[in-house]
Amino acid sequence: LGVMTGFTDDLREKILGTNSHLVISKFGANLNDYRQVMEKIRGGPGVAASTPFILFQGMLSSGTNVSGVVLRGIDAATAPAVIRIQETLVEGRLDQLEKEQPSSDGSKLPGIIIGKELSKLLGVGLGEPLTVISPSGLITPSGLMPRWKKFFVVGIFESGMYEYDTTLAYISMKNAQSFLKMADEATGVEVKVSDIYQVKTFADAIRNKIGLSYLVRDWMEMHRNLYSALKLEKTAMFII
Repeated sequence: LGVMTGFTDDLREKILGTNSHLVISKFGANLNDYRQVMEKIRGGPGVAASTPFILFQGMLSSGTNVSGVVLRGIDAATAPAVIRIQETLVEGRLDQLEKEQPSSDGSKLPGIIIGKELSKLLGVGLGEPLTVISPSGLITPSGLMPRWKKFFVVGIFESGMYEYDTTLAYISMKNAQSFLKMADEATGVEVKVSDIYQVKTFADAIRNKIGLSYLVRDWMEMHRNLYSALKLEKTAMFII
């Protein structure tokens, strides 16, 4: 049982290193008032830090290989206080994400941080260009044209979970908004709490503060299937 508890704790640490404890979003819409939401919850019960994010699916092409990924637009200034992106970086620097990097042809490219396994899969390393392709493109007379843009690899991270290291990439929020032709909006706000075991109490307090028009989900709710399986396995181990 001690081994099972240790395994569960290690898994939880890896999941919560890449994901936040709480996520605030809107039902079927983007948050156009994410700054006000962050201001409202600042200093609230259990709230340690918060950061906005943009989440969308796309493809990364290196010229030799293509892979489907989940891209996260993050604020490099506030994200390290909520998720463990700084600690998981094995190459490059997080502050380079906000800066445009000069490419070999003289043009300036925005930065992107990819997982270690994804870099192997695509055959690219630090300082090499990648093409981000979004399936939600523009409608032209010849049909739907996918939106694409070149990025420059400014960092490589290793979270310890193969699923994240092969399917996750980070770009800056400003570049995500520009690429998706968005206004000053976010998919949601990620929140770090002071005690992960009291997250439901903190979620209720936040819900009461910002109103019922927002969706507030905690880490136990978002990863319910995985933790239910682990709990069932631990119960079965106890009975045996």
